[in-house]
Amino acid sequence: MVRKASLVGLLVVLAATAMAQSARTVRNVVVQGNSLINTAAITTPMRLQPGRLAAPTDIERDQNEIFSLGFFKKVEIIPSNVGESEVDLLVSVAEYSLVKEIRIEGNSVFPDEVLTKIVADAQEMNQIWNNRRAQPISTAIRKLYSDAGYFVDFEQIGPLDESENTLNIKILETRIGNIELRGLSRTKEQTIRRIMKSRPGDALNIEKLQRDFEELYYTYWFEDLKPSREIGDAANVVNVIIDFKEARTAQINAGVALDPQSRLVGTLSYGDSNFRGLGRTVGVQLEQATVGGGPSATLAYGDRFYDSKDTSLNVRLFSRVVYNFTGNGFIGGDGTEDRFDERRTGFNVSLARPYGTKYRTSIGLSAQNIKTVNLTTSTTENYVQQDGNLISLQLTGEIDTTAPSVEPVQGSSLRLTVEPGYSEITKIGGNVAQFQDLLGSSMFVRNSLQYRQYWSKAPKRKEGDTDISFSDPRPVIAFKAEYGYVAGTVPFFEQLFVGGVNSLRGYPNQRFWGKNSFLATLEYRYPLQRSFNVVGFADYGGAWGGYGEFTDFEQSQSAKLRLGYGIGVAFRTPIGPIRIDFAFNEEGGSRTHFVFGASF
Repeated sequence: MVRKASLVGLLVVLAATAMAQSARTVRNVVVQGNSLINTAAITTPMRLQPGRLAAPTDIERDQNEIFSLGFFKKVEIIPSNVGESEVDLLVSVAEYSLVKEIRIEGNSVFPDEVLTKIVADAQEMNQIWNNRRAQPISTAIRKLYSDAGYFVDFEQIGPLDESENTLNIKILETRIGNIELRGLSRTKEQTIRRIMKSRPGDALNIEKLQRDFEELYYTYWFEDLKPSREIGDAANVVNVIIDFKEARTAQINAGVALDPQSRLVGTLSYGDSNFRGLGRTVGVQLEQATVGGGPSATLAYGDRFYDSKDTSLNVRLFSRVVYNFTGNGFIGGDGTEDRFDERRTGFNVSLARPYGTKYRTSIGLSAQNIKTVNLTTSTTENYVQQDGNLISLQLTGEIDTTAPSVEPVQGSSLRLTVEPGYSEITKIGGNVAQFQDLLGSSMFVRNSLQYRQYWSKAPKRKEGDTDISFSDPRPVIAFKAEYGYVAGTVPFFEQLFVGGVNSLRGYPNQRFWGKNSFLATLEYRYPLQRSFNVVGFADYGGAWGGYGEFTDFEQSQSAKLRLGYGIGVAFRTPIGPIRIDFAFNEEGGSRTHFVFGASF
């Protein structure tokens, strides 16, 4: 063993001696081809200085060190033997040129000036191009795209061969190839493509595509939809595939229900939210309350794609009984002898159109005849009668970034509504009999300003991740604040009412009224399942400055805001969303509110 070790050591010494004898000493280093970068800057990082041994591995190392400075497109160190023991080194470099122009190619998402600024921040104009700047440029542009939900790669970051003073940034955006829809039998493909804002050939935006899937899901036309992707005919092309499982959208229902104003109502209805697979809604509803008043009937039609500009049309014809102050203990509990209700017969029609991705305007017209029914004045004078005609025009403008549109989980909305109205009251009585200016023709303008905001934590997406799977439901914090004001002479029931369902919960329906109103609502919605939420809520608001006094419902001419709070459940059924809210008020009372329909 000792002899073997001695032999290995001897071989190592002999090899080192042979290498030392074969290496030559550097006599001189000459740099050639540089004009913008001085010679010292090139030779400083070199290990091969005059007087040092020049090994082949050192030459390769020094070439890499000089190239890594970033100023050269080519570096070559050429040795030239001098005598038996020395060598001269010629360092031949090819410099990049001065950058006098920046050219951007392949971009469609961001304009040239935005990307040019990013490039100019990393590489100054009229300075030699440094290839080390390519990495920070690519990183900054990738981040810009990623923050907006896009994906990008690069074909080139460097000077053009045919124009060396031009720095060329050639971008390769990830794009949508085909969008394939599978499993549709009833819903027309053109309906799906009208809902989706992502188009074949567009730059792939994962957030926009996600919103498309959410909009499709929240139509409730499908039991499920499963998106997937595959590489298209190029590396930067993604084909999108959506597998649908259609749900039944037409429903016929009959039964007995408790309406939002605490009356037992017999119902018979037919509705289809995707009529003929074109995204149109049709509905017929018949109701008869157990306390009388006659039947109520409503016919409804909606078309979310009325024209090529995504204008939506909604029309409703109705003759229905409105049960005022019902279930409040307002006029002798639930007895029928002291009751006054209204039959309202008429129509409303509205058109709404989006402008861009976040602006929307709408116009609507409503006309109705009002006639008091179930009026018994033999035992009480505590009632309101205001028979006549009412016409109003609704003008709305909205800035809306909420998504999805049906049950938002993120974004905000600011909406202004101006509603000029004309009333022709032919008969008044009861608690408003003294207001003789209500008789005859009157004009009024009802105005409201509403703000909504939604917060939720979206699933984290890794940089460069193009997965487009549909996200699961998530907890949402929702806030709404609304101020209303009415100018002019307005019929009693066209004032602003606050209290009860979809308003100040914990208080009776129509508890506060006036020409001014304010209401703020904060909700925390926690999903236990995709179609079942537990909701904690707080409402704060009121109405004031109105007319008409009632024994149990005192009013105020100045703002006196109240608090309501509680917990509720919200779930979806084949006949639509249902909510049950258990609410408390600051006066120590409590109420249970039951309603068909989603929250704001």
